[in-house]
Amino acid sequence: MSKEVLTKAKAPETIGFFFVAGNLSIDFINTQIVENNAPKDLLTDFADFAAWAAAAHLLEKPKAEKLIADWSGQTEGVAIFAEALKFRSVLREMFVRLAQGKTVHKTAMMAINREIRNQRGAVEIRQTATGYKKQFLADFRDPRQLFVPIAESAADLLCYGNLANLRKCENQDCILYFYDTTKNHTRRWCSMAGCGNRAKAAAFYHRQRKQIDRKN
Repeated sequence: MSKEVLTKAKAPETIGFFFVAGNLSIDFINTQIVENNAPKDLLTDFADFAAWAAAAHLLEKPKAEKLIADWSGQTEGVAIFAEALKFRSVLREMFVRLAQGKTVHKTAMMAINREIRNQRGAVEIRQTATGYKKQFLADFRDPRQLFVPIAESAADLLCYGNLANLRKCENQDCILYFYDTTKNHTRRWCSMAGCGNRAKAAAFYHRQRKQIDRKN
C-alpha cells in the first residue's frame, strides 16, 4: 500500500469531507462541492470512497485500510467505485427534485431498493452495560455493502422525514444540501462556519458601502 493511500485510510477525517446534512445519503451527495468557483469531486478513486465510509463511521479505519489494500487499483474495485458514483448521481438527482418540491422518479426508488435487497451480514447478540441487544453486522468485506446504509438512509428520509425540510444551501455558489432539524426549521446554510459566515460578511460589507455612499 502506498504512503498516500495509507494516509487516506488512517486519517480520513483530515481529507475534508463534509458531514453537515443530518442524513448519511445527503452527506454522500455532498462529496461533490464547489471550491474557488469551480466544481470539485472529493471522491476521485476507490481509496477516497473507503476513506469517506470510514469518516462517516460506516466501518472502522483498519477495515477501510484493508478494503483499500484489497480493492484499490483492481479491476473490480474500479468497477465498484464507478457503481458508487452512479448511485450518488441517482441520489443527487432525487434530492434536487425533492428540494424543488417535485416527486421522486421510479428509477431512484428502484436503485435504493436494489441496494437494500443486496444487504449481506449476520445478526448477533451482544452484552451491554444494561443487558443484551440484538445487532445486525454488515459484511463490509464486499465494498458494495457500503451502499446499503446509504440506501437505507435515503429510504428512511423518504418514508419518515418531512421532505419540506430538505434544502439546498442558500449560497448560490454552494451545491451542498441538508435536512433541516432546527426547532423552527429556519436553517439557511450548509454550515454557519462556512457559507453562513461568508453571507454575514458580505451583508456587513454592503451595509458599510451604503453608509459611505449616503455620506458622499
